[in-house]
Amino acid sequence: MPAVGPLLSEYRKRNRLSQLDLSLLADVSSRHISFIETGRTRPSRSMLLRLADVMNLPLQDSNLLLNSGGYAPAFSELDLESAAMEPVRYALNLILDKHNPYPALVMDGYYNLLMSNQAQQKLMSLALENLEEPPTNNLLIALFREDMFRKLVANWEEVAGHMLRRLRKQVLAYGKPAHENLYEQLLSMQPPKNWMQPEHPQDDGPMLTMDLKMGDLTLSTFTTLSQFGTALDIGMEELLIESYFPADETTRSFFLQANN
Repeated sequence: MPAVGPLLSEYRKRNRLSQLDLSLLADVSSRHISFIETGRTRPSRSMLLRLADVMNLPLQDSNLLLNSGGYAPAFSELDLESAAMEPVRYALNLILDKHNPYPALVMDGYYNLLMSNQAQQKLMSLALENLEEPPTNNLLIALFREDMFRKLVANWEEVAGHMLRRLRKQVLAYGKPAHENLYEQLLSMQPPKNWMQPEHPQDDGPMLTMDLKMGDLTLSTFTTLSQFGTALDIGMEELLIESYFPADETTRSFFLQANN
C-alpha cells in the first residue's frame, strides 16, 4: 500500500495541479498540502475526502487514498447481481427495454458486456451467425478479433483507431492495470496504421458512425454513452450505458422491421 503523501502527489500531478492550485480548490494552505505529501502531517479522513472530491477522483481512487492514510473505505463495491443493486438492475433493464427497437447495452469500465436489450441480442446473433458462445464478452477485443467484428465493420480502421485513442486517454488519466492490460492486448492485435494520428480524420459528418456489414446491407449507427451521475458505489460509478441510433433511413427501417 503506497504512503498517503506520495499517492496524493501522484493524483495531484495527474490532474496537472500545483500544490497551490490544490490548496486553493480545497481551501487549505499550500504549506498543509506540502506537509501531507512529505509525510510531516497526517491528514484527517475528512481532509482526504475533501482533496479527493476537489480533484474529482474516481471512487476507487478515493478509497485507495483513504486506505493509504489508514482509514476505512468510504465507498462500496457491490456486485451488480447483489440484492442491494436490485433497484439499479431494474433501472438498467427499463432503460434498455425502452430503447428497443434499437440496440443498447450496459458495460463496465473495462468494456466488458454486462447486459443488453432484445435488439442488441438479435443484432449480435445475426452478425455473428448465431454463434452460441462468443469467444469474449469484452467489446473492444470483439472489435479487434477476426472471428468477431473486425471483418464485419466496413470502416473498421476509423472505429478501431477512435476506440484505441479513447482507451489510451484512460490509461494516461487513471493508470489502472486493467486498462493498461487491455491496451497492450489490443496493440498486439494488428491495430490500424497511424491510429494515433489518422491520415483521414472524419470530416463528413457531426459524429463517427460504425458501419456494420450485414450481407448486402450496411447498417450505419452512432452511439451515446450514459452514466449514473450520483453513484456512491465503485461498480455503479463505472457502469456505462451505450445506446445505438440509426444514422440513415436504411438502418432505421432495418431495426424497425427486424424487431417487430
